[in-house]
Amino acid sequence: MVCKLLTSRWLVAAAMSCCVGTPAFAVDLALHSGKYEQLMLAVTPEHQIEGFYAEERGDGPTFSCAFYLQGKVGAGKDVSVSTWLDEVYPGAVKPSADGVTLTVEQGQQHPGCMNVLMPEIATGLELTQTASKKWIGLVTVSADKAWLQKTPDAKDTRGPYIVKGDVVGVLAFKNGAAQVEFINARGRSFTGWISQDQYARLSVPKH
Repeated sequence: MVCKLLTSRWLVAAAMSCCVGTPAFAVDLALHSGKYEQLMLAVTPEHQIEGFYAEERGDGPTFSCAFYLQGKVGAGKDVSVSTWLDEVYPGAVKPSADGVTLTVEQGQQHPGCMNVLMPEIATGLELTQTASKKWIGLVTVSADKAWLQKTPDAKDTRGPYIVKGDVVGVLAFKNGAAQVEFINARGRSFTGWISQDQYARLSVPKH
């Protein structure tokens, strides 16, 4: 009887030890390409992150806030980034359980952002992932109009197109051409190829 009781207690203790030592669900706290509410984020093969934040507020007069960000993924979970539109301000991106935390202490100083960005941007703005993507970078459209081609060498002038200033996710590069994904204001996605002279890579301004 005593032996059975001791054995039962040992089994219970061992089971509890296993439960404590091994979490039932491991949380993947790493940065991934995707849409995080108003933020487009891409993780490049060179272990950089490239992002574009764009938000509008207002029904009558509309206020808009937009800026780029770029940084190198290091050993820690926080990634130091440079953010810019006109001026460059430092910031950080940190993965969270359901998205990312974007911190830019001077974020409201980006053009138009004082009327749009929440004050939490200075201490940590929580952004939930709304779509997972396979982007390997972001580019800005530099051509006045760029039709989305079915192949890298095609020159069609019909179908969906993107315009100067649009920021798009890159799915692949081939001989200078970029296969890109554009998401419109309604959340609809369009994919196609644009030539090397129709886009510009993100680059932190040198002052």
